[in-house]
Amino acid sequence: MPQFQSFNFRDRFIRHRNFEGMLSRKQDGGPEADFSFAVVDRGAGRISLRSANFPDRFLRHRDFRIMLEKSAGPSDQLFRQDSTFFLEPGLAASNGVSFRSFNFPDRFVRHRNFQLFLDPRDSPNLAADATFFRVQLIDHGPELNPVDD
Repeated sequence: MPQFQSFNFRDRFIRHRNFEGMLSRKQDGGPEADFSFAVVDRGAGRISLRSANFPDRFLRHRDFRIMLEKSAGPSDQLFRQDSTFFLEPGLAASNGVSFRSFNFPDRFVRHRNFQLFLDPRDSPNLAADATFFRVQLIDHGPELNPVDD
């Protein structure tokens, strides 16, 4: 599952802690899975980010703060809209990615004081704070031990 590294704080990655979205260094503690999110295709260039270690929960915005929450059920249209983003080329680097809100299309996921928010395009320093590099971890499987001849 991919992880998302900050453009302007390369030692920090998107993660959840206490069900809040934030940027953190991996050495600050917590399970590795807190930093990993499945990218769920919602069609037409839209995605959702599902937690690796809480697979029933997604990053979504509520009151413009990014939270890790689960849907109330199939009829929870607000949750689906709040947890859907357009995956776009990074605002500060085209080889990065930026997440533009589906239901507030003038707003992007960005970090501020190492917490994640949904802020308008005209916010100061938005391009750098709303750009992330997708890092794909490689699972090498179980360690193989040589067999004695």
